[in-house]
Amino acid sequence: MPPITRWFIKAGILWFITGMILAFLAELPLLSAGSLLLPVYWHMLVVGWITQIIMGVSIWMFPRKKRDRLKKQSVRTVVSFVFLNSGLVLRFLCEPFIPMFRGESMITLIVIASSLLQVLGILFYIAEIWPRLQPKSSRKKTSGGH
Repeated sequence: MPPITRWFIKAGILWFITGMILAFLAELPLLSAGSLLLPVYWHMLVVGWITQIIMGVSIWMFPRKKRDRLKKQSVRTVVSFVFLNSGLVLRFLCEPFIPMFRGESMITLIVIASSLLQVLGILFYIAEIWPRLQPKSSRKKTSGGH
């Protein structure tokens, strides 16, 4: 299993645990912050947990065409991981405060940066995985018939 796969899966598990803790805290009557935390909670579960698990496993299950490149870490997958998780951290830190700072340009810019990082992370993943999604017969022809 490539190291990047382990990174995606471990990060996904951490986002899942964090999301569950956040969901629990959002339900506490003393905090009464459930509606503020709901979008962050869903982002943690959908992008942080589910998407990263899928990305990590698919990188592992669909190896690169050339076996000699398999040992080297792909720059696109590392960039994808860093961008996706950086965007999630920014969203986690800022999104609950949007209602309090509505009209504040800095919070808006941070949330836009968060979204942009997540989208770029997914695009880097797509750029990495797309060439791997070839029929078996096509892979044999492009790798020299071995």
